Amino acid sequence: MPAGSAAASGLPEFADDETVIVLGLCGALRRLKAGDVVIYARAVDGSRLFEHDPLLIDALRTVLPNAAIVTACTTDRVVTRVTARTVLAERFDADVVDMESTYLAAALAARGVRFAMVRVISDDASRDLPAIGDAVDAGGRVQLLRIALAFARAPVAAFAFVRDVRRALAVLTAMARAIGSLSV
Repeated sequence: MPAGSAAASGLPEFADDETVIVLGLCGALRRLKAGDVVIYARAVDGSRLFEHDPLLIDALRTVLPNAAIVTACTTDRVVTRVTARTVLAERFDADVVDMESTYLAAALAARGVRFAMVRVISDDASRDLPAIGDAVDAGGRVQLLRIALAFARAPVAAFAFVRDVRRALAVLTAMARAIGSLSV
């Protein structure tokens, strides 16, 4: 699925009675660490707020008992600076940030699909990331050359980021298996 606003156009068709659980990665805006699992209670951006299905959230808590229930904010780019994360946390009273949640929530709600979002923290709010803020183009495609250049300019930050993303992906895999056993 493409990143950012393009994610909504990448959704497949769903049956009328289908339940969708969106899985992915997100960044922490406060207190959470790489590898932590979060279940979205709501997602917000500059103009919209989407409350998520409380019954589905409760069902997810049964298979993900250590997951934090959070508010997510959606931005149009990767947030790389600690100072920017602090501003977003305060502005939206949010715990995490991603590039897709409100776009996906709007598209799924418009289709009348029951949904929830579960993510794994890939980067915490304690340190700046390499300058990869423009690493995703308008079509939602990752720009590998931009990432490589940013990593070359900040190798220590790049190493920490890659380590944390690898940890998050391992947790995401395990989490997907746990959710696969969920009956909703």
